[in-house]
Amino acid sequence: MNKFIKSAANVLEVENLTLDTTFREVENWCSLMGFGLLVMMENDWLAPISIDRFLELTTLRDLEREAFASFFSRVLKIDREKVFTARRGEIPQWDSINHLRLVMEAEQFFGVSYKLEEIPALEKLEDFLR
Repeated sequence: MNKFIKSAANVLEVENLTLDTTFREVENWCSLMGFGLLVMMENDWLAPISIDRFLELTTLRDLEREAFASFFSRVLKIDREKVFTARRGEIPQWDSINHLRLVMEAEQFFGVSYKLEEIPALEKLEDFLR
Protein backbone atom coordinates (compact mmCIF):
# COMPACT_ATOMS: atom_id res chain seq x y z
CA MET A 1 0.00 0.00 0.00
CA ASN A 2 1.49 3.33 -1.00
CA LYS A 3 1.74 6.33 1.31
CA PHE A 4 -1.19 8.10 -0.32
CA ILE A 5 -3.60 5.23 0.34
CA LYS A 6 -2.34 4.92 3.91
CA SER A 7 -2.90 8.62 4.47
CA ALA A 8 -6.45 8.45 3.06
CA ALA A 9 -7.21 5.29 5.07
CA ASN A 10 -6.23 7.15 8.22
CA VAL A 11 -8.56 10.05 7.40
CA LEU A 12 -11.43 7.78 6.37
CA GLU A 13 -10.85 5.39 9.27
CA VAL A 14 -11.00 2.40 6.91
CA GLU A 15 -8.39 -0.32 6.48
CA ASN A 16 -9.12 -1.85 3.08
CA LEU A 17 -8.84 0.88 0.49
CA THR A 18 -7.67 0.87 -3.09
CA LEU A 19 -7.19 3.72 -5.52
CA ASP A 20 -10.55 2.76 -7.03
CA THR A 21 -12.38 3.28 -3.75
CA THR A 22 -15.18 5.79 -4.10
CA PHE A 23 -14.41 7.77 -0.97
CA ARG A 24 -17.92 9.10 -0.43
CA GLU A 25 -19.17 5.52 -0.25
CA VAL A 26 -16.95 4.37 2.61
CA GLU A 27 -18.69 3.23 5.75
CA ASN A 28 -19.79 6.10 8.00
CA TRP A 29 -18.97 8.76 5.39
CA CYS A 30 -19.67 12.26 6.65
CA SER A 31 -18.73 15.82 5.77
CA LEU A 32 -16.03 15.76 8.44
CA MET A 33 -14.24 13.05 6.45
CA GLY A 34 -14.51 15.23 3.34
CA PHE A 35 -12.96 18.09 5.27
CA GLY A 36 -10.26 15.69 6.50
CA LEU A 37 -9.43 14.73 2.91
CA LEU A 38 -9.15 18.39 1.94
CA VAL A 39 -6.81 19.04 4.87
CA MET A 40 -4.81 15.89 4.01
CA MET A 41 -4.40 17.07 0.42
CA GLU A 42 -3.17 20.49 1.49
CA ASN A 43 -0.97 19.56 4.45
CA ASP A 44 0.36 16.08 3.63
CA TRP A 45 0.50 16.24 -0.17
CA LEU A 46 0.98 19.99 -0.71
CA ALA A 47 -1.95 19.83 -3.12
CA PRO A 48 -4.66 22.25 -2.04
CA ILE A 49 -7.86 21.84 -4.00
CA SER A 50 -10.99 23.94 -3.96
CA ILE A 51 -14.24 22.59 -2.62
CA ASP A 52 -15.73 22.88 -6.12
CA ARG A 53 -12.92 20.75 -7.53
CA PHE A 54 -13.23 18.28 -4.65
CA LEU A 55 -16.92 17.82 -5.46
CA GLU A 56 -15.96 16.77 -9.02
CA LEU A 57 -13.70 13.98 -7.73
CA THR A 58 -15.01 10.56 -6.77
CA THR A 59 -12.22 8.07 -6.17
CA LEU A 60 -8.94 8.00 -4.31
CA ARG A 61 -7.29 7.70 -7.73
CA ASP A 62 -8.75 11.12 -8.58
CA LEU A 63 -7.30 12.59 -5.39
CA GLU A 64 -3.92 10.93 -5.97
CA ARG A 65 -3.86 12.38 -9.49
CA GLU A 66 -4.36 15.84 -8.00
CA ALA A 67 -1.52 15.22 -5.54
CA PHE A 68 0.78 14.02 -8.34
CA ALA A 69 -0.12 17.07 -10.44
CA SER A 70 0.91 19.40 -7.63
CA PHE A 71 4.08 17.37 -7.12
CA PHE A 72 4.95 17.61 -10.85
CA SER A 73 4.26 21.33 -10.79
CA ARG A 74 6.65 21.85 -7.87
CA VAL A 75 9.46 19.71 -9.28
CA LEU A 76 9.28 21.05 -12.84
CA LYS A 77 8.34 24.59 -11.76
CA ILE A 78 5.48 24.78 -14.25
CA ASP A 79 1.88 25.86 -13.94
CA ARG A 80 -0.17 23.10 -12.34
CA GLU A 81 -2.72 23.07 -15.16
CA LYS A 82 0.04 22.41 -17.74
CA VAL A 83 0.95 19.21 -15.89
CA PHE A 84 -2.19 17.44 -17.09
CA THR A 85 -1.17 17.76 -20.75
CA ALA A 86 2.63 17.99 -20.42
CA ARG A 87 4.80 15.35 -22.05
CA ARG A 88 8.49 14.78 -21.59
CA GLY A 89 10.34 16.55 -24.38
CA GLU A 90 7.59 19.11 -24.97
CA ILE A 91 8.57 21.44 -22.15
CA PRO A 92 12.14 22.58 -21.54
CA GLN A 93 11.99 21.95 -17.78
CA TRP A 94 11.36 18.23 -18.28
CA ASP A 95 14.90 17.34 -19.27
CA SER A 96 16.77 14.14 -18.39
CA ILE A 97 17.87 15.44 -14.99
CA ASN A 98 14.39 16.53 -13.96
CA HIS A 99 13.02 13.24 -15.29
CA LEU A 100 15.21 11.36 -12.84
CA ARG A 101 14.25 13.84 -10.10
CA LEU A 102 10.57 13.16 -10.80
CA VAL A 103 11.13 9.40 -10.54
CA MET A 104 13.28 9.45 -7.41
CA GLU A 105 11.26 12.06 -5.57
CA ALA A 106 7.94 10.40 -6.50
CA GLU A 107 9.25 7.13 -5.12
CA GLN A 108 10.20 8.79 -1.87
CA PHE A 109 7.24 11.16 -1.51
CA PHE A 110 4.47 8.75 -2.56
CA GLY A 111 6.08 5.48 -1.53
CA VAL A 112 5.80 4.03 -5.01
CA SER A 113 8.42 2.14 -6.96
CA TYR A 114 9.29 2.18 -10.64
CA LYS A 115 11.26 -0.61 -12.29
CA LEU A 116 14.45 0.53 -13.96
CA GLU A 117 13.21 -0.58 -17.38
CA GLU A 118 9.98 1.43 -16.91
CA ILE A 119 11.68 4.76 -16.27
CA PRO A 120 12.39 5.71 -19.90
CA ALA A 121 8.73 5.08 -20.80
CA LEU A 122 7.41 7.53 -18.19
CA GLU A 123 6.44 10.37 -20.51
CA LYS A 124 3.36 11.98 -18.98
CA LEU A 125 1.56 12.30 -15.66
CA GLU A 126 -0.66 9.28 -16.32
CA ASP A 127 2.41 7.06 -16.83
CA PHE A 128 3.61 7.88 -13.32
CA LEU A 129 0.20 6.99 -11.91
CA ARG A 130 0.05 3.47 -13.37
